[in-house]
Amino acid sequence: MATSLIEDERVRWRRDGEKSSGGHVVYWMQQAQRTQHNPALELAVRQANELALPLVVVFCLIGDYPEASARHYRFMLQGLVDVEQHLARRGIRFDVIVGEAATTLGRLDARTALLVTDRGYLPIQRAWRDDVEAATGGPLVEVETDVVVPIDLVTDKMETAARTIRPKITRHVDRFVVELTTTALDNHSVGSEAVDSDWSRALSDSDLDCVDLDDLDAVIDRLGVAAEPGPVSSWRGGENEAHRLLGAFIDGVLGDYESLRNRYDVDHSSSRLSPYLHYGQISPVDVVRRIRAAAAPSDHVAAFVEELVVRRELAINLVVHHSDFDRFAGLPAWAKETLRARSEDEREVVLTAAELEAGETPDEIWNAIMAQIRDEGWTHNQLRMYWGKQILRWTNTPEHAFRTLLDLNNRHFLDGRDPNSYANVAWCFGRHDQGFQERDVIGKIRPFTDKALKRKGDLEGWLESRRESNRETT
Repeated sequence: MATSLIEDERVRWRRDGEKSSGGHVVYWMQQAQRTQHNPALELAVRQANELALPLVVVFCLIGDYPEASARHYRFMLQGLVDVEQHLARRGIRFDVIVGEAATTLGRLDARTALLVTDRGYLPIQRAWRDDVEAATGGPLVEVETDVVVPIDLVTDKMETAARTIRPKITRHVDRFVVELTTTALDNHSVGSEAVDSDWSRALSDSDLDCVDLDDLDAVIDRLGVAAEPGPVSSWRGGENEAHRLLGAFIDGVLGDYESLRNRYDVDHSSSRLSPYLHYGQISPVDVVRRIRAAAAPSDHVAAFVEELVVRRELAINLVVHHSDFDRFAGLPAWAKETLRARSEDEREVVLTAAELEAGETPDEIWNAIMAQIRDEGWTHNQLRMYWGKQILRWTNTPEHAFRTLLDLNNRHFLDGRDPNSYANVAWCFGRHDQGFQERDVIGKIRPFTDKALKRKGDLEGWLESRRESNRETT
């Protein structure tokens, strides 16, 4: 059933109060970098209409986000180009401003009648919102845009596995998988020449630095972003491309998804949406809604929804409720115990982090996967699991293995530095899992061998395709 409702559970007034009769409604866009099916944007539009005030969308851009490089910034900036174009069609002004959000929005506070933002889950994102709250004085509302079921409705504690969180999510899913209709701005809210002039004067008076998205290379250079890992030509960021990929997935893969999803050896077996979800360039609610509306067998739809909703929101639960989600110390006690007990086991070879990054291991499969990750910022999930599981074999301590894997993951993958990434790395070391038969080096951690890859696809065929790719590159 379609609805224009923004559910109450998605909305949190961090600070309520009297809304000024002058100034602007400002939407500080951060996690939800999209215009389609964005509850924070739609709430901002409706508030602007209700208050008879103009609306401005602001994105605050910094150049030193931890572990991010030109690879990640170009993908994100490509998405902001889409945002700018779509907002312009709706008559909404969009400013990309260089600087920390708290500083930027604090300087604009006198011209802000109401500040709207979206919700982020990582510690750095939560800190940004706390800093903005401290730096501003007017009403501030936060809208949850990045999950199907609002996380606080699901549980107030860390869940140990998918089986414990699944029923807590699924009992609510149907109520939240609804279409969010787009609200038109009333005439008073549209960016007229007078409104634009007033806002431009506010930016100038506040000594704020706006960037032009016409030249992304210039923006990246201006920010002083780390050049490596560099951008990848095989991906383009933005909601336009995200929706194109979703359509291709529905048309070509979904009908046979349950049997195709582990096939790393075929070109089209997954949605490839994870980078777009990471930057909020597509709504998980909209994805589920369109998947459910497709003419596909229910078991294939259910398999996809399990991964997108249950597994993804389990990862978000981890980063929200566990302060050590990104450290070896945060693993389950049984996992730390078994790995430390095996830390003195003889390794085939002990490699440095640099040697691992260069793909200089005794394992051709692993080296080929690492090369694809370096070159493309992505690999199929089955290959990614194999890649993650092997590092314990070539590092001298499990703690070093954890740090190395997380570093490689976050710096190279387009969807690195994401709750899913943190949970997946921790899973390689026992998080959200159980003990298996004990083995050398890895103890009771679930193994993932080349035999498992051979059962799931044509491993030799995939390797040959990578060899050919390397020959062409050389």
